[in-house]
Amino acid sequence: MKKLISVLLTLMLVFSSVAAFAQVFSDIEGHWAAEEILSAHSNKIISGDGDGRFRPNDNISRAEFMKMVTAMLAEKLHTKIPDMSGEHWADKYYNFATQVYLAAIDEISYDGVSAGLMSKDNYDYPIRRWEMAYIVDNAIANIFGIRMPYEQGAIADMEQIEEKYNVLIYAAIHNVVGLGIAQGDEKGNFNAAASGTRAEAVTLVNRMATVVDEMIAYHETIMSQQQAEQEAYEKAIDDSLVTYTEIPEGHPVVKVTMENGKSFEITLYPEYAPQTCANFIKLVKDKFYDGLTFHRIVEDFVAQGGDPDGNGTGGSEGAVYGEFLSNGFKQNELKHEKGTVSMARTQHPNSATSQFFICYDAASFLDGEYAAFGKVTKGMSTVEEFLKVERTADATGEPSTPVTPIKIKKAEIIKKK
Repeated sequence: MKKLISVLLTLMLVFSSVAAFAQVFSDIEGHWAAEEILSAHSNKIISGDGDGRFRPNDNISRAEFMKMVTAMLAEKLHTKIPDMSGEHWADKYYNFATQVYLAAIDEISYDGVSAGLMSKDNYDYPIRRWEMAYIVDNAIANIFGIRMPYEQGAIADMEQIEEKYNVLIYAAIHNVVGLGIAQGDEKGNFNAAASGTRAEAVTLVNRMATVVDEMIAYHETIMSQQQAEQEAYEKAIDDSLVTYTEIPEGHPVVKVTMENGKSFEITLYPEYAPQTCANFIKLVKDKFYDGLTFHRIVEDFVAQGGDPDGNGTGGSEGAVYGEFLSNGFKQNELKHEKGTVSMARTQHPNSATSQFFICYDAASFLDGEYAAFGKVTKGMSTVEEFLKVERTADATGEPSTPVTPIKIKKAEIIKKK
């Protein structure tokens, strides 16, 4: 008897749970999107109309769809939507959307509305499928700043879409189809101008939520990899850091003779940057600079050289401590003026090795950020002649790479004290 009662109670619980699950909405039984709708309700993306109905085949308004996307994103990103009053209930969702992910563009207008541009005058317009794709694509691109690899989706009317719609709309449809968030009808058409239904909107947002989860995981993986790479890079710099015990005395002078026979002289100031000067002198003594080039020439800014790779990516083996104010080194008060010689580096403060630059003009924004260690005290005209050489764009697009190499023939110490 006890066993029978236990079975009956279990069955009652099962049937009551099924009944409760099915009765969330009274009008979705047998609908193609029933499971999607129940899933969205469970995840608090949607609610009913107050009468226990969802109205899956009704058109969804622009405001309702934008609210669904915004609410889902806020939940996924653990962010609260500010509760602010407005003339329309959707104002708070729209303000949040435009601040976080939605680019409203009044130059793009179809079917009587501009892309993502909403107000109390058109919140309640039925949203078109092209704008649904635009909102979804905006959210993914603007929040994450990356795009995951995806397979190209097949849409039969994509050619007509490309002809009718702005490139941003076409790209948005292309992207959401490629990511599997949207798809065509039974004939493979996207039907961009058609109004979206509530069932279609729920399905779209559910699929978007899955992609957002994948994006978050993908982004975290990328960030983790970048963090590991940065830590390895910083460790490599720390391991290569050289500390000199013998610091130059007085003001040594280094003469740099170019391949064309012209020369200039650099006076060093160890009292401001002792380790930097010691490192520079060692490289000169080792004939490190002989045969290298000035690979970067920028008008009114700098001439930069000392890279064995000749493109700004290389350097000598040992790194030197960054002797400048922002790195906690208060001793260096040399200003970046015309003729000042200073060390190039990456974002890491202690990454300077062999690359140095010579200022063509005052650059006070570099003061305290880079280790100035000397000045061209003779032959600045030789350095200024570098500007006459034709230059082309480097990898970043800066027109600073000499077409004809500006080569150092020899660097030597001509005065020790």
